[in-house]
Amino acid sequence: MLNQSKRAAELRSLLNQAAHAYYVLDAPTMENTVYDCLYRELLNLEQNDSSLLSPDSPTQRVGGSPAERFTSVKHRIGLLSLDNAFNYDDLKAWNQRLLRALNLPLGSPLEVVSELKIDGNALALSYRQGVIERAATRGDGQQGEEITANVCTISSIPLRLQIDQPPDWVEVRGEAFIPDAAFTAINAEREARGEALFANPRNACAGTLRQLDPKVVSARRLDFFAYTLHLPSSQRLASQWEALNWLERAGFRVNPNRALCPDLMSINSFSVQWEQKRHVLPYATDGVVAKLNSLALQDKAGCTQKSPRWAIALKFPAQEVPSRLLRIAVQVGRTGVITPVAEFEPVNLAGTNVSRATLHNANRLAELDLHINDTVVVRKAGEIIPEVVTVLAKLRPPNAEIACLPNSCPECGSLLVRGKNEAATRCVNNSCPAILRGALIHWVSKSALDVDGLGIKLIEQLVYQGLAHSVADLYRLNSTLLSGLEHIGKRSAINLIKALEKSKQQPWHRQLYGLGIHHIGEVNAKVLAAEFPSIEELQTAAITDPERILNLRGIGSEISEDLRQWLKNPNNQRLLNELKSVGLTLRVTDKEKINDLNHSISNGPLLSKTFAITGTLPSLSRSAAKELIQAAGGKVSSSINKTTNYLVAGKEAGKKLSKAKNLGITVLDEASLQDLLNKPHSINEHPDL
Repeated sequence: MLNQSKRAAELRSLLNQAAHAYYVLDAPTMENTVYDCLYRELLNLEQNDSSLLSPDSPTQRVGGSPAERFTSVKHRIGLLSLDNAFNYDDLKAWNQRLLRALNLPLGSPLEVVSELKIDGNALALSYRQGVIERAATRGDGQQGEEITANVCTISSIPLRLQIDQPPDWVEVRGEAFIPDAAFTAINAEREARGEALFANPRNACAGTLRQLDPKVVSARRLDFFAYTLHLPSSQRLASQWEALNWLERAGFRVNPNRALCPDLMSINSFSVQWEQKRHVLPYATDGVVAKLNSLALQDKAGCTQKSPRWAIALKFPAQEVPSRLLRIAVQVGRTGVITPVAEFEPVNLAGTNVSRATLHNANRLAELDLHINDTVVVRKAGEIIPEVVTVLAKLRPPNAEIACLPNSCPECGSLLVRGKNEAATRCVNNSCPAILRGALIHWVSKSALDVDGLGIKLIEQLVYQGLAHSVADLYRLNSTLLSGLEHIGKRSAINLIKALEKSKQQPWHRQLYGLGIHHIGEVNAKVLAAEFPSIEELQTAAITDPERILNLRGIGSEISEDLRQWLKNPNNQRLLNELKSVGLTLRVTDKEKINDLNHSISNGPLLSKTFAITGTLPSLSRSAAKELIQAAGGKVSSSINKTTNYLVAGKEAGKKLSKAKNLGITVLDEASLQDLLNKPHSINEHPDL
């Protein structure tokens, strides 16, 4: 037995060294046939005596039985996101903020490590006594999902650290990714099997890491670069450069494309060099990460609520490619707003095929001077959202038709309306199928009535077959009607009816929000519900005593007028009566709930945050944006300074935008502002890299 135990230990050590040489160093030390024979010998020993099994055994990389689910685990050390820089000015602004945080004079030299930013998925690895103990996804930065069995299939991640006398614990952070060649092979195999192709390596990697069967993960040949090291304080290193070297000695694959940079120009030169050369790499990279080299100075600089002050991601310029404009499509939102969408010949942008891009509104259409069959330049803003940058007018074909919005709604044929001083064009027909679909989708959403099981496809069926003409009609459905629809079984129909019945118990402020009144978001709905415990009281005040509404925090004239117009509308009054008839209360049921509302309002998502606004926003006037921010607990200032947290910037932004960038203030567009308003904890979250 002792000989077998010793032999198993020797085999594990030898095979792990051979795997490290092959997968990490790219310098094989053992023939494949020899490796296979020794591997089978170790496997036989472990199968004959389970006590010989060890977490660091190479036989454990293939994984065991599929998991039933993933469990959530808290990270020992959080994973913060990085702030982004998009040009040299952004880099200088970051450097100035860092020097201020360190109480150093502007212009003081700071040694920085520049590393390629891998376009993959962050992992948190925990080692105990040198052996891998746990691997988890990044999650929200504080906790993620444990995927240890899957991560152990990645050959470039050591199961045991390749160093003598390892620390009691080690935390490693890095990026899992699928190399380009492996990605091409995976998609070729999927195409041969008639399966849907993955859009890009990053998405494929994310989906692979969350596979319940580790054998599937093993087959997809993921790779890994380590970039961050945490050790016990007694064994702490002095610099990031030393940490990367330590990781290499411990058996990790560390990206060789890194540099010690003495100044900003060196960082920028490193970024420009790799922006031009990145296409020769066998994996995707979307920028350079600059990190203060001194770990002691990193500690002194500290972190903001979401990001380390001592690091920044300098993103490569968005890739721009030409394409041919085929047509302008039109989307109708739940409030009737018409959004033009450019449809062009498919192009590949940042690893995905793109054929559509939003044009926001009629102003943007006119600004671009789009004509059908124009050659347009397309890019991904922030490498995420496709957008049309410009038109190559010199390539315009003769007699090209100008692209413009239709005069009538594509869904219902009603004439479209554009209000004075508004960028948005709207369909104002409340019976429009598109508006109805949007209203139903909004009503059943999680922030409103939260009706589980009522998705978009089912709502489309209900509208198409004339089974729902308003949200009240949802409560007139029965399981027999529902089970006759496509893809709805009897049990699903019964469960949906129960969910609809349960939704009637949702509190008054969620019912008010669910009505979808323009500018009445979650926070405003709570403010109004706390002051007016029933729809009757709210209706009376809105129509006969608007001053009472105007006195509420965050409710300005535009919001008050929108509310008054909605409640005066006979169709909406009829809807409210129908909702009452099917069992909705439209009122606060007891005093305690009012107190709860007041408490939640005092803890609004933008509480104690200061905003400034500049430029023209797509659909909000500045006063409306100000009212929304104030309703969520934020402050709006007419000037910008060091105490400003956010600048909301639209088109033709003025000097405030330049000043905000110099001060390192976060700049939001209208969509980002709406995200903050609609997600109560969004300011405190740490989004994925």
